[in-house]
Amino acid sequence: MDLVRHKAQLRQYFNGVGFERWSAIYGQAELSPIRRSIRQGHTTMLAVASQWLDATAMPADATALDAGCGTGLFTLELARRGFQVTATDLAPQMVAATAEAATQAGLAQRVTTRVADVEELQERYDVVACFDVLIHYPAQPFALMLAQLSNCCEQTLLFTYAPHSTLLAALHRVGGFFPRSQRRTTIQMIPDALVRSTLADAGMKVCRAQRISCGFYHVTLVQAQR
Repeated sequence: MDLVRHKAQLRQYFNGVGFERWSAIYGQAELSPIRRSIRQGHTTMLAVASQWLDATAMPADATALDAGCGTGLFTLELARRGFQVTATDLAPQMVAATAEAATQAGLAQRVTTRVADVEELQERYDVVACFDVLIHYPAQPFALMLAQLSNCCEQTLLFTYAPHSTLLAALHRVGGFFPRSQRRTTIQMIPDALVRSTLADAGMKVCRAQRISCGFYHVTLVQAQR
């Protein structure tokens, strides 16, 4: 894979037609059954991640990174919990939407936004979250990006990946027959063993993992600790 070209394509998609599609999924718009199942699955995933975070002891002045913040749904959850949040995304429109959402929620003082790729992230944070971002990358770049996120994490890492399964592969094949307006971007399935070995090499250990499945939304949510 030409990673530079792949990221350029993702940036173009999520800063254009993808922004409109995912803003609708993340929002309150009327959706087709396919997109509605994705919204329900994503909502469930965020709720579980929030519960796990609430059960984790954090310092009073804790910092958090929301890498691939999208329209800011989890950024706001972090800010409401008292974190000083840095929200980043590959797509400028997503970053702008997160900044606007933080302002409207009265949380702008707790949220800093910037356009950035995962590889550009250097600062360290108590909590690092990265949801439905790594699912777009095959094994080698996936491992590199997960290692980078781990390096940015002082304590708790929350992320999702697409687990390798026969069912998920079949759903992807079925999805190829739907109109382009109903399709997601290409999802890359990752073996569980690669996830655990990459985290271990970075000094992290999986403490929770849960499969989230709803219609066409299938991910594994992971909490890892240093």
